[in-house]
Amino acid sequence: MDEFYRHPVIIFDGECHLCGAWVDFVIRHDRNDSFRFAPRQSDAGRRLLTQFGVKPDDLGSIALVFGQGIYTRSDAVLRIFSHLGFPWNVLACVRVVPRPLRDLGYSLLARNRYRLSRGRGACRVTHPDNDGRFLQ
Repeated sequence: MDEFYRHPVIIFDGECHLCGAWVDFVIRHDRNDSFRFAPRQSDAGRRLLTQFGVKPDDLGSIALVFGQGIYTRSDAVLRIFSHLGFPWNVLACVRVVPRPLRDLGYSLLARNRYRLSRGRGACRVTHPDNDGRFLQ
């Protein structure tokens, strides 16, 4: 379990094309290769979520395990942006918006993520260059 805490871990819905596109975005902009990834459906993803008291099937779309804590919904997205460097870290200033409003926007997107990503091809497949970043 120590490996999980050396790097922030993004837990995502491995069956969602929009979530896969988000993972691709983070990989492209994560200059320091800081983040690790675990599909919610994987043993690693389920184990991490359970460890933090989140039922894997109840996760809306993504979560971020960072240090000894877990962040979900808009908090997870904003923390991820804050670690990507300029210009993406500027988006973290959205934290000034009250969480209920941020989470409302996040929930609308998460609830419609399958419909929004229809027709985008197969689910995300790891590239050999990134295999070590995906926890199973």
